[in-house]
Amino acid sequence: MEVMEFKDHATLAQPEPISLEQATLARAGEALEATHAAMAQQIARLTAELEAARLARREEHAERGRLLTRLASLLDALPGGVVIVDSTGRITESNPQAERLLGEPLEGEEWSAVEARGYYPDDTTLEIHGRRLSVEATHLGDNGETVVLLSDITRHHTVQDEASRKQRLVALGEMAARLAHQIRTPLSSTLLYLTLMESDLPKAQRQNICSDVRSHLQHMEALITSMLGFVKGHGKVTGPVGLEAALADAVQSCTADIEGQQAAVTIKSCGPEPHLEGSYDDLVAAFSNLITNALDASATQPNITISSRIRNNRLAVIQIADRGCGIPAEAIDRIFDPFFTTRAEGNGLGLAVVAGTITQHGGTIRAANRPGGGAEFTILLPITLAPETPAEVV
Repeated sequence: MEVMEFKDHATLAQPEPISLEQATLARAGEALEATHAAMAQQIARLTAELEAARLARREEHAERGRLLTRLASLLDALPGGVVIVDSTGRITESNPQAERLLGEPLEGEEWSAVEARGYYPDDTTLEIHGRRLSVEATHLGDNGETVVLLSDITRHHTVQDEASRKQRLVALGEMAARLAHQIRTPLSSTLLYLTLMESDLPKAQRQNICSDVRSHLQHMEALITSMLGFVKGHGKVTGPVGLEAALADAVQSCTADIEGQQAAVTIKSCGPEPHLEGSYDDLVAAFSNLITNALDASATQPNITISSRIRNNRLAVIQIADRGCGIPAEAIDRIFDPFFTTRAEGNGLGLAVVAGTITQHGGTIRAANRPGGGAEFTILLPITLAPETPAEVV
């Protein structure tokens, strides 16, 4: 009978020994699983980042689209025209205002052909379809494109033209007033001489009167010629003016009034020098106006003193003084203002004309009351030829 061997249960429960190769494989599997898990996490993170980037780009594109739409709306709403010209000189884009100002079509047209629809009165102004446009061009970097900005300045130009026209009318009115005032004195003298000629006068006196009348008429003709030349833009004829001769002619032009009022006129001249640079007729008229003003300011038998001297070899000092009623204190600061007068029969242009003439010759004029009574007008004018004698320093 076969004898069966029975083993201990403890012995049966013990595991079989694991080889080194199996252990290595197990560790490699665990590492692979860990790497796979890490890669899965990395892929999930990258996927999330890509999705976020895609959403951000989509939002960026949407925002860019909104900006482009807004920019297009702004360009359409601009009061000025905008034209984009490429490197070949052809228009690629334009806003509605540009099309309204320049006329359709624009896009696809050559900019030079569009410009040819009008003309340029100057470098930056385009006249087209009855409008005046300001044109400014700006280059856009290296792509060769140019932005042309158009502004409608028709109304501004019209306002400027109207203002210029009004200014010319005002200037013409002032010149007419000045001319009328300047010819009044020689005209009055001429009329007085003609009245005297109606009486029975000796031949020599008649000849003297005719000579004076001719001189006054020539003076008025010169004034009118000078004024017309100024209006035409030729300016006044200027040159060396002998001060002594100009003062003498001014007194001569007032001879009729001087004799009529039995006035005493004393001239204290510094001599044939100096010479002034300017218009002889205008200076004579200015001095004549001051003499006439002095005569009008005196009640009876006026006493007028006219003196001249040199200051520092640079300035001629002319003083015309009377012994009349003087200038009211409240009027002395306004005495040279146009249309300001203290006399009921005055027009307020005489002294304004004188001041304008002196200023045009680079000089100054001031008025003052004399301590002993009467008024004194002092004129300073630059000289062009110094006298040989030492200058008076005052």
